[in-house]
Amino acid sequence: MSIEAIKQELAGLDVASRHEIIAYLVSIEDRNNAGYRASLTRKIDDRNPDHWLTIEEMDRRLGIADDEKKA
Repeated sequence: MSIEAIKQELAGLDVASRHEIIAYLVSIEDRNNAGYRASLTRKIDDRNPDHWLTIEEMDRRLGIADDEKKA
């Protein structure tokens, strides 16, 4: 299966399914990249609100903001 075919399949999924795929990909990256876990941990532990994103901003960055309005 090509990357383009995978992208097309993913684009057809509902928001909840795409979130599940994102979580799965993060877990794969975590297992295969020793530095990734430390980097992600630093981001999660960051207490500075200037570095935080709202849910709406995250949805916009992920390109899923409009999908939720349609659902």
